[in-house]
Amino acid sequence: MSEKDIIDNVLRNCRIAAIVGLSKDPSKKSHEVSQFLQSKNYRIIPVNPSTDQILGEKSYKSLLEMPEELQKTVEIVDIFRPSGDLPPIIDQAIELKKKYGKPFVIWMQLGIINHEAADKAKETGFTVIMDRCMKNERRRLDKEEETELENIRARKMQEMTRMKKEGEASGHGPITLGDADFNEVIQKHPLMLIDCWAAWCGPCRMIAPVIDELAREYSDRLTVGKLNVDENSETATRFGIMSIPTLLIMKNGKEVERIIGAVPKPFIEDKLKKYF
Repeated sequence: MSEKDIIDNVLRNCRIAAIVGLSKDPSKKSHEVSQFLQSKNYRIIPVNPSTDQILGEKSYKSLLEMPEELQKTVEIVDIFRPSGDLPPIIDQAIELKKKYGKPFVIWMQLGIINHEAADKAKETGFTVIMDRCMKNERRRLDKEEETELENIRARKMQEMTRMKKEGEASGHGPITLGDADFNEVIQKHPLMLIDCWAAWCGPCRMIAPVIDELAREYSDRLTVGKLNVDENSETATRFGIMSIPTLLIMKNGKEVERIIGAVPKPFIEDKLKKYF
């Protein structure tokens, strides 16, 4: 596993950090980083013998001065102390690990390098990250995850568009309706089921696979259409669509029945069969 993979795994799975050397001074890097971690829903535990409270959390003189119930929770020891001060901090972390199986990680902030202390921690089973800033690494990870999410969304949209085009081309999928062609389409098809929906609507997404199935299974007797009410407000207003999803059953260009809500497939089939 690469160092980057190790860091990403720690940032995703370890959420409680004892910050050794956390300063009360907002201009100090330790304060800035800890405040950022709080904003990302990490629990921070200040370790600073010269103050009682930092960033709304009680401060402790050392790792071993923390209450036992708190010691058991620490997953990361994030160190903001000079490299030469590390040995006793590592010794305390090792003592906690022997008692509770935690912490899992020793994190030495940017500019803090002590290979001897790192080797000692590794021998005791710690994951050691050295000369790295938790804030910088978390921001990098956030950016990468957001980019990946955008890529996934783009791929899904492309796949949905492809499937939609294939369905429409084969005559076995829902057709897209709009204000401009709505009247022409409903006059052209003797029996239609029209799904009035919107992209933000959770129940609309729930019922969408059912609409697709109906379009395929009854393609010889029924034309299924989809009307985005956000993009086609004229038609939505004309039919008095007040809640979505609303399913309109149209026979020879006229509404004969409507179904409101994400109802089960058999319920829709029972309504349709009256008009086959």
